[in-house]
Amino acid sequence: MKPSTRRVVGLVSAWMTAVAVVVSAQQPSDTAAPQGDKSAQQVAFERFQRAERVMNMSCSVSGCHTVRPIQTAAMDEGGWTKTVDEMAAKGAKFELPTDKEVLIEYLVRQHGPLPEGEGRAILLNTCTICHDLQRVRTRRATPEGWKELLEEMIFEGAPLSDENIPILLVYLAKNFRPGQ
Repeated sequence: MKPSTRRVVGLVSAWMTAVAVVVSAQQPSDTAAPQGDKSAQQVAFERFQRAERVMNMSCSVSGCHTVRPIQTAAMDEGGWTKTVDEMAAKGAKFELPTDKEVLIEYLVRQHGPLPEGEGRAILLNTCTICHDLQRVRTRRATPEGWKELLEEMIFEGAPLSDENIPILLVYLAKNFRPGQ
């Protein structure tokens, strides 16, 4: 990674951490309203918020690492469970007894596995600089649609080399096509 890219990634990570601290400090406690009074969608959203708070407070704010290693891991539940257990053994703390479970659920959903293939590493190391994996997983496009999108991303400054464009295009078109 070029030094300028590293600086930008570092600044973005620091900014996201600062925002997370401010936002998490303003979050109501988990005991604010009984679960029975909330819709399933509200409960899911609160778990999502809690998981992001746990991730930011346990990983980034504590100074262990930025979110970048998380963004590029793409592991399944077993992989994330092992990683979270290893981080806890190194000193990562959880405020609530349910935090570990909520965090692993979040990591699998937001940063879970991707199909194997030559373009997987390119996607993880390039596209996730700006986008989370959900954005890729939920998009379905034809090869022409992916080509257009990649051209737009390159125009916006995506650091894709000429040799990686066709590899990523084939990977996206194969694994994230309409009707799949």
